[in-house]
Amino acid sequence: MNTADLSARLGCVGRTWTPQQRLHVGNVAWASVHGDGSTAPDLSLEWGDPLRGFADIWLPESAAEQATVALHLAPGMPTRQLANAINDVLEVAPRVTVEVSLQQAEIVSALVDQGFRQADGPWFAQLWRSLDDLTDLQAHRVPDGCSIRRVHPDEVTERVEVHRRCWDPARIKQMLNLPVTGDERGSSYSVDKHLAVIGTPVYRADLDLVAESADGSLAAFGLGWLDPQSGSVLFEPVGTAPTHTERGLARALCAEMLRVARGLGATQAVVGPRGDSAYPVPRRLYEGLLMREVAQFVPVSNG
Repeated sequence: MNTADLSARLGCVGRTWTPQQRLHVGNVAWASVHGDGSTAPDLSLEWGDPLRGFADIWLPESAAEQATVALHLAPGMPTRQLANAINDVLEVAPRVTVEVSLQQAEIVSALVDQGFRQADGPWFAQLWRSLDDLTDLQAHRVPDGCSIRRVHPDEVTERVEVHRRCWDPARIKQMLNLPVTGDERGSSYSVDKHLAVIGTPVYRADLDLVAESADGSLAAFGLGWLDPQSGSVLFEPVGTAPTHTERGLARALCAEMLRVARGLGATQAVVGPRGDSAYPVPRRLYEGLLMREVAQFVPVSNG
């Protein structure tokens, strides 16, 4: 994605952001460099000048399958414009699955009018908290022998490696109680991707935190995205290396990120973990930081 397109999307999402909205500027920046492991979409659509909505479309390999669509339509768009945007998507991909916030009723209604219904599959919860009072964070101490700090400019390789260990596909399968075949490829995260993250307009090095273990290796990481316009910070992503789990390290790191973010002007924080019971650990982590559910992001389909 070129710089102009990314800037337009960041502006579109940031102008109307609320905690009930599916996308935060951090989600947009993270997806733009495919940090989430996604591939480049087959098609993209945009509406409005200035931009009021956009869609990325991944077409299926066969007509029997559904396309996958990542859709953002700004809150407050008139009903006719919502319907026209959805029709534009269906013209290029007649059968699709798209994720939507159940709390954005006007968008849900427009999709229901086009025959969409909630689909099977995982859903995500938007968890939120105010940063007015952070005294509760004192309970989340850094484990003995560890320290939490911002990543150093000269340790990009180490920063990428701890991400790759945390988000190794075989490890994620084990967490989801899925069979591990041994054919899984390693994480797609790379030095080039992290350099692209650093190059996005909303990246801040002071919110790129790592936990250093007693031997000097990196044991965990967390990336925060600050939106000064709404005063909100998003966690995306966070991870703990397999040899350092169950020590409270991720929670202590996230607590520090909340303190840093407030020092930078943030007044609220959000994160979007899985909401269903198949992968409960991340949600428990953030609820332990007094983050509460304010929205649900669910897949809907017209097929």
